[in-house]
Amino acid sequence: MRILAVDIGTVRTGLAISDPLGLTAQPLPTVPGGSPKVNARKILELVAKYAEETDEKRRIGTVILGNPVMLNGKPGEKSRDSEECARLLREYLKQKIAYPVEVLLKDERLTSVAAERFMLQGDARRNVRKEKKDQVAAQLILENYLESRRNEKQDL
Repeated sequence: MRILAVDIGTVRTGLAISDPLGLTAQPLPTVPGGSPKVNARKILELVAKYAEETDEKRRIGTVILGNPVMLNGKPGEKSRDSEECARLLREYLKQKIAYPVEVLLKDERLTSVAAERFMLQGDARRNVRKEKKDQVAAQLILENYLESRRNEKQDL
């Protein structure tokens, strides 16, 4: 099954999805951000769209929400918004999706900074960086998660 990564934002929410084998991360178009409730509903809509796939492997089985904890490791206001979004999303998924979907919160400290640096290295213009930063951040969250899964499998 596919994995969806989300970089939650109040202005824009970045999205990235894995291939069915969970090997690569591809960016998806950003969606307008909002409150935890608004973000949870938009993520639910996307999962529901993929739930229509007849091939089970092409469905989304895991949603990873970026959790922007503060640099000291403690949750801040944005982290609490991510936690609330995860809680609501779990509730909505149980009601609307016929199969179990795992919802995980992953530390995403500095992924937006890394996304900005990555695009600066590629000489992306300011307006492109502003538009794509959340998308690239979601892709980085997913790539980090996929890499950690590969490392766990190698350690076994």
